[in-house]
Amino acid sequence: MHIEIIERTETRIVGLKVETLLRDTKEQHIIPKLQQRFNEVVKEVPGAVNLPTTYGVFIDPQDYNPDTDLFTWIAGVECEFENELIEDMVSYVIPAGTYAVFHYEGNIDNAGSAYDQLYNWINESKYKQKGSYGFELYATIHSSLERRTSNFILHFPIEMK
Repeated sequence: MHIEIIERTETRIVGLKVETLLRDTKEQHIIPKLQQRFNEVVKEVPGAVNLPTTYGVFIDPQDYNPDTDLFTWIAGVECEFENELIEDMVSYVIPAGTYAVFHYEGNIDNAGSAYDQLYNWINESKYKQKGSYGFELYATIHSSLERRTSNFILHFPIEMK
């Protein structure tokens, strides 16, 4: 397993949002469906930059319990800061900072293993997770049929312990 440590500048993401339980999204494929819905309208987002790169941003509540707490997922694209939102879309700013990065390739249904590996690496390293968010970065737009050939770059914000 290879983890990179990178510095990122602040990035504005515009996209579609859902709040869900982890169990529900696994059983009902809520997040893949949202990502697919966003992929169908991504070119309509004013001020979108760096296409075809898109984002999947997760935001956990404080003291998140995956069995009982809803978390937020935003399927989005990087945008210029001065543009207005279109209907049904939200904006979220990914803060500048240091990120632990893990490249995942494989079946999207097994993507939870990427999260587990990155969480474990952080816990065993000289870093700790900073904040209750993270994101997946997709270099290409996948269809919902490409579940076995997914690839993304998982980012968790970190700081020294």
